[in-house]
Amino acid sequence: MEPSEQKQIQWSRFADRVERLNRQGPAALRRLDNNDLLQLIDDYQVLIADLARARSMDADETTVAQLNRIAVAGHNLLYGQIRRRENGAGVQWFGSFARAVRRHGWAVALSSTMFFGSALASYLAVIIHPELGYELLDDSFIDFDPASAENLHSIPSLARPVVSSTIIANNIQVTFMAFGLGLTAGIGTTVLLILNGVHLGSVAGWMALHGKQRALWGWVMPHGGTELLAIALAGAAGYLLAAAIVAPGLLRRSTALKRIGGDALVIEIGCMAMLVVAGLIEGFVSPSSIDYPSRIAVLGVSLAVWAAYFFAAGFNPARQLDPSTPPTAESRPRRLVSLGR
Repeated sequence: MEPSEQKQIQWSRFADRVERLNRQGPAALRRLDNNDLLQLIDDYQVLIADLARARSMDADETTVAQLNRIAVAGHNLLYGQIRRRENGAGVQWFGSFARAVRRHGWAVALSSTMFFGSALASYLAVIIHPELGYELLDDSFIDFDPASAENLHSIPSLARPVVSSTIIANNIQVTFMAFGLGLTAGIGTTVLLILNGVHLGSVAGWMALHGKQRALWGWVMPHGGTELLAIALAGAAGYLLAAAIVAPGLLRRSTALKRIGGDALVIEIGCMAMLVVAGLIEGFVSPSSIDYPSRIAVLGVSLAVWAAYFFAAGFNPARQLDPSTPPTAESRPRRLVSLGR
């Protein structure tokens, strides 16, 4: 049975496209938008169906060989991209953290509002009503007087690795709590964020009230940008879990948790990595004798790096679509295939 002219054109068009993508290199599929990629997979499946029909209907060997050659090329292009993605799993995870944060901007905004909003409120409250400082702060902060404006603490060099590891462990514990308490429908996460925000704002307000803000920010600035951002993001991960419990939509809560839990876990693991960086800075840089402008520079560079990462990393990732499965509902309806007219 001879294939129709329309089929020959369709096969040739697919073969030309596969050859062109192969010439463009491994990144070719990443540059395709979603519709183009789904169309490519759709055309590949049509060709595979045509090949199966050709074999079952005893089509001439030339047609079968032609289809087989094109099918192999298409298979290598699509499956080769998936294998390269698996081999570069670490690189892909690097981008997945940023994508998860961008995908759930509402949770990041809510967490940031709870954390930084409560910090600002307590800061202003202590400035306006200084007596609140005695209620909100530990006694250790009430009479605290830093040795100098340039060096809030002086941690001996030999002790800094121990201090750094202790700080990292403590901060990771806070983020774990912010994340895990999302299972309380977000109530625990909210309480934790507000309490930490109130403490931060109260300390800042009290220090400013007594003219010690330069010393405080001299200590906080090098590591603070990374650390506070990580806590806010951990709260966002907690709110994702809360959303699955409070508003699962048409899904069962367990199913909603499974679906959104992946992104929440990616964000939490990313926060832990951020806190390792913050802990190293806090243990080694913050207590050092570097001058105030250098501390501002460390803060500026760290915030710029994180901003660039969250806004730019992970765009146009290679999609993990299996060409052996039908396209999703987003693609056009499957076409009936036939070797004849």
